[in-house]
Amino acid sequence: MALIRNFPVPSDRMAIISTLLNIEDAVVLEYGPEGTTHFSMNFFNKLGQDYPDRLFTTGVDDSDIIMGSTEHLERGILELDALYSPKAIFVLTSSVTSIIGTDIAGICDSLQSKVQSRLIPVNTSGLGADYSAGLRKIYLQLAELFVQPDAAKQKGRYNILGASPLHYRAESDICEITRLLREGFGCELLHCLAMNMTTEALAELSSAELNIVLTAEAVPSAEYLQSVTGTPYVYLPPYGYSQTKEFLNSVAAVIGQPVKEAMLQRLEEKKRRLKMLLKSPLLSRTPGTVFLKGDYDTVKGLGAFFKELKFNVAHSVCTHKITGTAAEGIEYFKEEKEYLQLLKDIRHCLVMADEDTVAQADMTNFKVCVSHPCYSHRTIAKHLPFMGERGADMLFEYIQQYVNM
Repeated sequence: MALIRNFPVPSDRMAIISTLLNIEDAVVLEYGPEGTTHFSMNFFNKLGQDYPDRLFTTGVDDSDIIMGSTEHLERGILELDALYSPKAIFVLTSSVTSIIGTDIAGICDSLQSKVQSRLIPVNTSGLGADYSAGLRKIYLQLAELFVQPDAAKQKGRYNILGASPLHYRAESDICEITRLLREGFGCELLHCLAMNMTTEALAELSSAELNIVLTAEAVPSAEYLQSVTGTPYVYLPPYGYSQTKEFLNSVAAVIGQPVKEAMLQRLEEKKRRLKMLLKSPLLSRTPGTVFLKGDYDTVKGLGAFFKELKFNVAHSVCTHKITGTAAEGIEYFKEEKEYLQLLKDIRHCLVMADEDTVAQADMTNFKVCVSHPCYSHRTIAKHLPFMGERGADMLFEYIQQYVNM
């Protein structure tokens, strides 16, 4: 295995735990070493997921590993149920207990009659798969486990699928999507998978008239919901003014209600002003060059936005393995050293990437953090999206600063 010099890509296990921690009336019990959970807690705290009494570990000793004893796990389940009475206990393997083949499904079955909480086994080794695969898996599993297909529809309500603390400024993007659909159609958010959820809210996902999908990882869960509840979905993460307009028109086509014309006109006017700025002969950098790195939908959406503005897109680098066919021009580097070598040649660009990249990119670049890892600070603000109209406004400001350098 090649040397990894910088912040490693989170595993599927980390994504699954991060998602489950957002379910307010459930707890996560990891069957693994204390040290593993210690570092997990530190990672989640930096993402703003400092929820007390939601992540627990059993610890393991030699007898657990060598002899296959599951006494610690069984006692841990019984204690959690007695102490906290959660609606659900998600029981996870760690890398080591997954490798030795611990039958957590069988243990959950044998203990279910002894506890009030619903016991849900989740097998994940954290080996070989990254956070994108973990999000894809857990979104679908939650939908299959909890959704009530026959729930009555709530008029004018929609769900957001695919929002995760692992996506930079996810809460700001949620607020922006909510604002757009309220202003454009008078629609209101029902639930968001998987941010600030409860087990009851998971069951009510089927009550929405529409699902808004923000990331590719949530498409399988959206397709499942469509098949069992008949709820249509729109998968078009809106980056930039044109994509925001296209997103709103796509929603309009599905719900059979037009977008408010004043809103579309405002987006068109802002797009016109941005293009006029870039035509000025006084600017030092036109056409500009942009370097992108982030989650698949982030680099895909931003790439389309900058191409429309006639920017040269030097590279669009995805931080995780890509499932299915990637959009044209999006790259994934299995070997970190290849990416670092490429980064050395990036100069005089608008660099929009994670903090590792921002720190290492040449000082001639104008650099903006748009993706995790972001280890210097926790994101607190909820009014600084990259998606939608306000996200495009912020990108407009960054572009002005870059072209005037």
